[in-house]
Amino acid sequence: MHYLKGKWMKELKTEIASNNEAPIKPQSIFSDLDKLRLSIGSTVFGGTTEILSKVAVRKPQKQEFVRVHPDEGMMLATAVYEDKQEREFYFVAPNMMSAMLGETTPVILVTAINRQKVSFLWPIKVANDNSSGNAWQDSAQQGCEVAKKTWVRLVADMSLGAYRIWAAQGDLSEPEWRPEPLNELLEIAFRGRVIENDDHPVVRRLRGLI
Repeated sequence: MHYLKGKWMKELKTEIASNNEAPIKPQSIFSDLDKLRLSIGSTVFGGTTEILSKVAVRKPQKQEFVRVHPDEGMMLATAVYEDKQEREFYFVAPNMMSAMLGETTPVILVTAINRQKVSFLWPIKVANDNSSGNAWQDSAQQGCEVAKKTWVRLVADMSLGAYRIWAAQGDLSEPEWRPEPLNELLEIAFRGRVIENDDHPVVRRLRGLI
């Protein structure tokens, strides 16, 4: 009898103790961050291919290292119109260059890429037949040539009156160029910004028609 009573009391104490224990919380998804980390550039969306939707037309930023595509087929000597208020470039068709004389800028559009694998078109100004080059143009062209072989950073130096060219000190990996040919990059970069005739709003605005 005493044995049964002692056993019963022991079981009762065990049950009370178990009831007083804090409930076990389910493990949070954030408890092990290593399982959640994704490698930048990894195929997060497995089986899909990125469709290029934007290509900027711009100079390299002073904080970024860039490379220039060494293939001459990935660059184009042409003329552009720069809307400085909107900070946008317009592609000027050859038949409109004489009509926009004095408003266009002769450039070489080169395919460039930064360390974040973002491709863009770099408009490098060149001297036209009626003018000589300057230190800004010359140093930009020099930076472009160096960038075909190594990662460089261009920094404008106002006191020098030219760009300073800094080569990367580390052994950086080669650029991963996108597969799109230059004509496709141009289509994307100048979508809605091609001046082909006198009816274009830019031409009409420059002539005071609108």
